[in-house]
Amino acid sequence: MDFLKISGKTFLVTGVANKKSVAFFVAKGLIDNGAEVIFSVQNEENRLKAQKLFPDSTILICNVESDESIRQLGEYFKKNNIRLSGFVHSIAFANYSEGIKPFHETNLGDFLQATNISCFSLVAITNALKNCFEENASIVTISISNTRATAYGYMGPIKAALDATVAFLAKSLSEISKVRV
Repeated sequence: MDFLKISGKTFLVTGVANKKSVAFFVAKGLIDNGAEVIFSVQNEENRLKAQKLFPDSTILICNVESDESIRQLGEYFKKNNIRLSGFVHSIAFANYSEGIKPFHETNLGDFLQATNISCFSLVAITNALKNCFEENASIVTISISNTRATAYGYMGPIKAALDATVAFLAKSLSEISKVRV
């Protein structure tokens, strides 16, 4: 029985890091229910790790800090005439090399890099794929609960920005498609 009604459908899952990552479990659930999953990861090292976890899947490299890399990801799907039923955005990064500091001591460069990778990449990848989505495709991103202050450093406000981005992206896409966010 195809409980989720995703058998034979194709999904892009970003951000698989290891067997403990949220993206791993999402992808496994999709595959276990008959979906084809194409992955994108940051670099060759991560591609090799993901290939060990999902040896029968296509693993693409997309460094979301590079506009050209994001454009190439979109071109791959267009060139191969791949229609996506869904896109799972599970990318996050924060540079805590100096440890977690009080929020008011956050370095601007670190904050902007984390925002670009963890939040804006959702917008950029969606835009690169906008002509590759099935009519009723879904876009999902992984966030956190911000109902109370957490010891998450400067990622708390960035995840809040991601949550707001979902609403604006849904509104923007609703003007040109039936894609849900």
